[in-house]
Amino acid sequence: MAVKAWPTPLRLALGILLGGMGGAAFVALHLPLPWLIGSLVAVAAARLSGLAVAAEPRLRNAFLGIIGIALGTYFTPTTAALLMAKAPLLVLAAFVTLAIGAALAPLLAQRGRVDMATAWFASIPGGVADMALLAEAYGGRPAPVALAQLLRVCSVVVLVPNIFALAGLTGNVPQASTVLPFLPLVLALQIAGGFAAGALLVRIGVRAGWMLGPLAVTAALTASGFTLSGVPAWLSALAQVVLGVSLGAAFGRESIRPLRRFLPHAVAQVLMLMAGCAVAGGLLAWAFGEPMGAMLLGTAPGGVAEMSLTGKVLGMDVALIVTLHVTRIFLVTVLTPPAFRLLHRRGGQD
Repeated sequence: MAVKAWPTPLRLALGILLGGMGGAAFVALHLPLPWLIGSLVAVAAARLSGLAVAAEPRLRNAFLGIIGIALGTYFTPTTAALLMAKAPLLVLAAFVTLAIGAALAPLLAQRGRVDMATAWFASIPGGVADMALLAEAYGGRPAPVALAQLLRVCSVVVLVPNIFALAGLTGNVPQASTVLPFLPLVLALQIAGGFAAGALLVRIGVRAGWMLGPLAVTAALTASGFTLSGVPAWLSALAQVVLGVSLGAAFGRESIRPLRRFLPHAVAQVLMLMAGCAVAGGLLAWAFGEPMGAMLLGTAPGGVAEMSLTGKVLGMDVALIVTLHVTRIFLVTVLTPPAFRLLHRRGGQD
């Protein structure tokens, strides 16, 4: 039986198997963030070679919640108080990141030969599905937007940890989830409460709610002084494999082939966005006296889960990284559509 004819459960199992093998290979090679990047690369290669590897969104959402719980344990009472004092930095960093994406949109429209709605929502760092749907609502083309956003997330996931490793950028913040004891019953209660919060956030339309809900519950309890369970290393690795499989499975020939002329411009746009955000993060770190590594990860145009995991592995200030990304997610949700409407009224659509 051809792989493409396999029933969905077998294709899902194939994805997890290939992802696990890719992660294990990256571990053996001592590469950074191995379980996430290795699974992403292995599954993306399989999809591009024609294998009908599948990923399950509900499984991804569940394990995003596990990642959120692990990250929430970094929000100690002291850390929470410090973050409250850094509110101006958090908002400024989010605005600067969005402004860089918006400034690059006209360039993508010109070089990629797409309309301004497509270029705008392809350039702003946001959710793949969210930005594609918004582009379509404003008269743009959802397929190029989805491709550009997917390339952005995957490029940042693959490139940033390796660049940090080569540059020797590390921190000395202990990995809280491995320091805390593993208490199965307590962790089960954390998962139940976190998933309930995640379901509520998703219901009211919050992007990344399945991760932010568990993260918020765990962070609130940790900041209040409660000692919670840590997430064991094996469970964290499995969560990263599931996330990597989900990202890699989106790279199919059927989605990339029709956009092959747009692809190089989208890649160039991602690289320019990464460079611009890196410069902004470096300047903000210098101006506010913050750790360089944490600010670079906090302003990088990647997903909150991926960049926070990178900071966790490298011993950086995870709470600061998470809060920077959450602030940007909020501002993207609130400001992107009205900002585009303002641009459309002033300059018209290209």
